[in-house]
Amino acid sequence: MTVDGLLERAGRLGPVEVVAGALAGNLALFAVALVAGSPLVRRFGDRRVAPAPPPPDHREWLLTVTAVLLNSGVGVAGWALWQHGLLRLSADTGLRAVAELLLFSLVMDALMYAGHWLAHRRRLYRLAHELHHRYPDPRPSTLFVLHPLEVLGFGGTWLAVLCLREISALALAGYVVVNLVFGLLGHLGVEPFPARARRLAVFRWVALPMFHAGHHVDPGVNLGFYTTVWDRLFGTIDPAYDTRRTAENPAP
Repeated sequence: MTVDGLLERAGRLGPVEVVAGALAGNLALFAVALVAGSPLVRRFGDRRVAPAPPPPDHREWLLTVTAVLLNSGVGVAGWALWQHGLLRLSADTGLRAVAELLLFSLVMDALMYAGHWLAHRRRLYRLAHELHHRYPDPRPSTLFVLHPLEVLGFGGTWLAVLCLREISALALAGYVVVNLVFGLLGHLGVEPFPARARRLAVFRWVALPMFHAGHHVDPGVNLGFYTTVWDRLFGTIDPAYDTRRTAENPAP
Protein backbone atom coordinates (compact mmCIF):
# COMPACT_ATOMS: atom_id res chain seq x y z
CA MET A 1 0.00 0.00 0.00
CA THR A 2 1.26 3.52 -0.85
CA VAL A 3 1.79 6.26 1.73
CA ASP A 4 -1.23 8.07 0.29
CA GLY A 5 -3.30 4.93 0.79
CA LEU A 6 -2.14 4.52 4.37
CA LEU A 7 -2.96 8.14 5.20
CA GLU A 8 -6.39 7.81 3.62
CA ARG A 9 -7.06 4.64 5.59
CA ALA A 10 -5.86 6.25 8.85
CA GLY A 11 -8.20 9.17 8.24
CA ARG A 12 -11.19 6.82 8.18
CA LEU A 13 -10.43 5.20 11.55
CA GLY A 14 -12.88 5.64 14.39
CA PRO A 15 -11.92 6.71 17.94
CA VAL A 16 -11.91 3.16 19.31
CA GLU A 17 -9.66 1.97 16.48
CA VAL A 18 -7.30 4.90 17.03
CA VAL A 19 -6.99 4.25 20.77
CA ALA A 20 -6.46 0.53 20.19
CA GLY A 21 -3.91 1.22 17.46
CA ALA A 22 -1.98 3.72 19.59
CA LEU A 23 -1.87 1.30 22.51
CA ALA A 24 -0.81 -1.59 20.30
CA GLY A 25 1.89 0.53 18.66
CA ASN A 26 3.37 1.66 21.96
CA LEU A 27 3.27 -1.84 23.40
CA ALA A 28 5.11 -2.97 20.27
CA LEU A 29 7.79 -0.31 20.80
CA PHE A 30 8.27 -1.48 24.39
CA ALA A 31 8.45 -5.11 23.26
CA VAL A 32 11.03 -4.24 20.59
CA ALA A 33 13.15 -2.47 23.21
CA LEU A 34 13.16 -5.57 25.39
CA VAL A 35 13.57 -8.11 22.59
CA ALA A 36 16.38 -6.17 20.91
CA GLY A 37 18.03 -4.85 24.06
CA SER A 38 18.33 -7.96 26.19
CA PRO A 39 20.48 -9.92 23.67
CA LEU A 40 22.75 -6.90 23.23
CA VAL A 41 23.29 -6.67 26.98
CA ARG A 42 24.19 -10.36 27.13
CA ARG A 43 26.37 -10.27 24.01
CA PHE A 44 28.41 -7.25 25.10
CA GLY A 45 28.40 -7.81 28.84
CA ASP A 46 32.20 -7.61 28.82
CA ARG A 47 31.95 -3.97 27.71
CA ARG A 48 29.95 -2.61 30.63
CA VAL A 49 29.93 1.18 30.91
CA ALA A 50 27.58 1.19 33.91
CA PRO A 51 27.14 -1.25 36.80
CA ALA A 52 24.72 -4.14 36.29
CA PRO A 53 21.27 -3.13 37.58
CA PRO A 54 19.39 -4.99 40.32
CA PRO A 55 16.12 -6.78 39.44
CA PRO A 56 13.30 -4.33 38.60
CA ASP A 57 11.06 -3.33 41.48
CA HIS A 58 7.30 -2.76 41.50
CA ARG A 59 7.62 1.01 41.09
CA GLU A 60 9.80 0.55 38.01
CA TRP A 61 7.16 -1.63 36.35
CA LEU A 62 4.38 0.80 37.36
CA LEU A 63 6.25 3.74 35.82
CA THR A 64 6.87 1.71 32.66
CA VAL A 65 3.18 0.82 32.26
CA THR A 66 2.21 4.45 32.94
CA ALA A 67 4.67 5.69 30.30
CA VAL A 68 3.29 3.28 27.69
CA LEU A 69 -0.26 4.41 28.43
CA LEU A 70 0.62 8.12 28.35
CA ASN A 71 2.61 7.71 25.12
CA SER A 72 -0.47 6.07 23.64
CA GLY A 73 -2.48 9.10 24.71
CA VAL A 74 0.03 11.37 22.95
CA GLY A 75 -0.46 9.30 19.81
CA VAL A 76 -4.23 9.72 20.02
CA ALA A 77 -3.79 13.47 20.53
CA GLY A 78 -1.58 13.59 17.44
CA TRP A 79 -4.25 11.83 15.39
CA ALA A 80 -6.87 14.32 16.63
CA LEU A 81 -4.64 17.28 15.70
CA TRP A 82 -4.17 15.76 12.25
CA GLN A 83 -7.92 15.27 11.83
CA HIS A 84 -8.50 18.94 12.65
CA GLY A 85 -5.83 20.12 10.22
CA LEU A 86 -3.45 21.42 12.89
CA LEU A 87 -0.87 18.71 12.20
CA ARG A 88 -0.19 18.22 8.50
CA LEU A 89 1.28 15.08 6.97
CA SER A 90 2.43 14.63 3.40
CA ALA A 91 3.04 11.48 1.36
CA ASP A 92 6.51 12.65 0.28
CA THR A 93 9.17 9.98 -0.07
CA GLY A 94 12.79 9.79 -1.18
CA LEU A 95 15.34 12.50 -0.41
CA ARG A 96 12.70 14.97 0.76
CA ALA A 97 11.53 12.58 3.47
CA VAL A 98 15.14 11.89 4.50
CA ALA A 99 15.87 15.63 4.73
CA GLU A 100 12.73 16.20 6.83
CA LEU A 101 13.69 13.33 9.13
CA LEU A 102 17.16 14.81 9.63
CA LEU A 103 15.83 18.32 10.24
CA PHE A 104 13.13 17.17 12.65
CA SER A 105 15.61 15.01 14.60
CA LEU A 106 18.05 17.91 14.95
CA VAL A 107 15.31 20.29 16.11
CA MET A 108 14.09 17.77 18.66
CA ASP A 109 17.67 17.12 19.80
CA ALA A 110 18.12 20.84 20.54
CA LEU A 111 14.78 21.13 22.35
CA MET A 112 15.37 17.95 24.33
CA TYR A 113 18.79 19.21 25.41
CA ALA A 114 17.21 22.46 26.60
CA GLY A 115 14.42 20.58 28.38
CA HIS A 116 16.90 18.19 29.97
CA TRP A 117 19.02 21.11 31.19
CA LEU A 118 15.92 22.69 32.75
CA ALA A 119 14.91 19.36 34.27
CA HIS A 120 18.19 19.35 36.20
CA ARG A 121 17.51 22.71 37.84
CA ARG A 122 16.96 22.00 41.53
CA ARG A 123 13.21 22.58 41.91
CA LEU A 124 12.25 20.96 38.62
CA TYR A 125 14.62 18.08 39.29
CA ARG A 126 12.91 17.29 42.57
CA LEU A 127 9.50 17.65 40.97
CA ALA A 128 9.99 15.06 38.23
CA HIS A 129 13.37 14.15 36.74
CA GLU A 130 14.88 12.91 39.99
CA LEU A 131 12.66 9.84 39.64
CA HIS A 132 14.51 8.67 36.51
CA HIS A 133 17.85 9.07 38.27
CA ARG A 134 16.77 6.80 41.09
CA TYR A 135 17.65 4.07 38.59
CA PRO A 136 21.29 4.99 37.84
CA ASP A 137 22.23 1.55 36.52
CA PRO A 138 20.23 1.35 33.28
CA ARG A 139 18.63 -1.58 31.52
CA PRO A 140 16.61 -1.45 28.24
CA SER A 141 13.32 -0.90 30.09
CA THR A 142 14.79 2.10 31.96
CA LEU A 143 14.03 4.07 28.80
CA PHE A 144 10.38 3.99 29.89
CA VAL A 145 10.98 4.68 33.60
CA LEU A 146 9.98 8.34 33.63
CA HIS A 147 7.82 10.63 35.72
CA PRO A 148 4.44 11.16 34.00
CA LEU A 149 5.17 14.88 33.69
CA GLU A 150 8.29 14.09 31.65
CA VAL A 151 6.40 11.74 29.36
CA LEU A 152 3.77 14.40 28.72
CA GLY A 153 6.41 17.11 28.39
CA PHE A 154 8.25 15.22 25.67
CA GLY A 155 5.00 14.28 23.94
CA GLY A 156 3.73 17.85 24.07
CA THR A 157 7.00 19.21 22.66
CA TRP A 158 6.91 16.62 19.89
CA LEU A 159 3.35 17.52 18.90
CA ALA A 160 4.02 21.28 19.10
CA VAL A 161 6.95 21.01 16.68
CA LEU A 162 4.90 18.83 14.34
CA CYS A 163 2.22 21.52 14.19
CA LEU A 164 4.69 24.14 12.96
CA ARG A 165 4.97 22.82 9.41
CA GLU A 166 3.95 19.93 7.20
CA ILE A 167 6.12 16.83 7.48
CA SER A 168 6.33 13.60 5.53
CA ALA A 169 4.51 10.71 7.21
CA LEU A 170 7.57 8.58 6.41
CA ALA A 171 9.84 11.10 8.14
CA LEU A 172 7.58 11.03 11.19
CA ALA A 173 7.64 7.24 11.29
CA GLY A 174 11.42 7.36 10.84
CA TYR A 175 11.76 9.68 13.82
CA VAL A 176 9.86 7.25 16.03
CA VAL A 177 12.45 4.62 15.07
CA VAL A 178 15.38 7.03 15.61
CA ASN A 179 14.09 7.99 19.06
CA LEU A 180 13.62 4.34 20.06
CA VAL A 181 17.07 3.29 18.80
CA PHE A 182 18.94 6.08 20.57
CA GLY A 183 16.89 5.67 23.74
CA LEU A 184 17.47 1.93 23.78
CA LEU A 185 21.21 2.14 23.09
CA GLY A 186 21.64 4.82 25.74
CA HIS A 187 20.08 2.57 28.38
CA LEU A 188 21.84 -0.70 27.61
CA GLY A 189 24.56 -0.15 30.19
CA VAL A 190 27.02 -1.72 27.72
CA GLU A 191 28.92 -0.38 24.71
CA PRO A 192 28.23 -2.58 21.64
CA PHE A 193 30.33 -0.53 19.22
CA PRO A 194 33.95 -1.70 18.79
CA ALA A 195 36.82 0.75 19.25
CA ARG A 196 37.48 1.10 15.51
CA ALA A 197 33.89 2.29 14.98
CA ARG A 198 33.89 4.60 18.02
CA ARG A 199 37.00 6.34 16.68
CA LEU A 200 35.27 7.39 13.46
CA ALA A 201 34.82 11.15 13.10
CA VAL A 202 31.02 10.82 12.93
CA PHE A 203 30.91 9.51 16.50
CA ARG A 204 32.50 12.66 17.79
CA TRP A 205 29.11 14.22 17.08
CA VAL A 206 26.64 11.31 17.11
CA ALA A 207 26.00 10.08 20.65
CA LEU A 208 27.23 6.58 21.46
CA PRO A 209 25.57 4.34 24.08
CA MET A 210 28.29 5.23 26.59
CA PHE A 211 27.36 8.92 26.24
CA HIS A 212 23.99 8.64 27.99
CA ALA A 213 25.32 5.95 30.32
CA GLY A 214 27.81 8.59 31.48
CA HIS A 215 24.90 10.89 32.31
CA HIS A 216 23.37 8.21 34.53
CA VAL A 217 26.67 7.99 36.39
CA ASP A 218 27.15 11.78 36.61
CA PRO A 219 23.88 13.69 36.08
CA GLY A 220 25.75 16.95 35.54
CA VAL A 221 27.18 15.97 32.17
CA ASN A 222 26.07 14.59 28.78
CA LEU A 223 22.62 16.15 28.65
CA GLY A 224 22.10 15.55 24.91
CA PHE A 225 20.32 12.60 23.35
CA TYR A 226 21.06 12.07 19.67
CA THR A 227 24.17 14.22 19.29
CA THR A 228 26.97 15.66 21.41
CA VAL A 229 26.70 19.04 19.64
CA TRP A 230 24.93 20.97 22.39
CA ASP A 231 27.03 19.52 25.22
CA ARG A 232 30.20 20.52 23.39
CA LEU A 233 28.80 23.97 22.63
CA PHE A 234 27.63 24.71 26.19
CA GLY A 235 30.39 22.90 28.08
CA THR A 236 28.31 20.14 29.65
CA ILE A 237 30.13 17.21 28.04
CA ASP A 238 32.07 14.84 30.29
CA PRO A 239 35.72 15.98 29.94
CA ALA A 240 36.81 12.34 29.79
CA TYR A 241 34.23 11.32 27.20
CA ASP A 242 36.44 11.44 24.11
CA THR A 243 39.23 9.58 25.91
CA ARG A 244 36.81 6.84 26.91
CA ARG A 245 35.12 6.89 23.50
CA THR A 246 38.36 6.10 21.69
CA ALA A 247 39.76 3.67 24.27
CA GLU A 248 40.13 0.03 23.27
CA ASN A 249 38.28 -1.12 26.40
CA PRO A 250 36.40 1.77 28.05
CA ALA A 251 36.26 1.36 31.80
CA PRO A 252 32.86 1.38 33.54
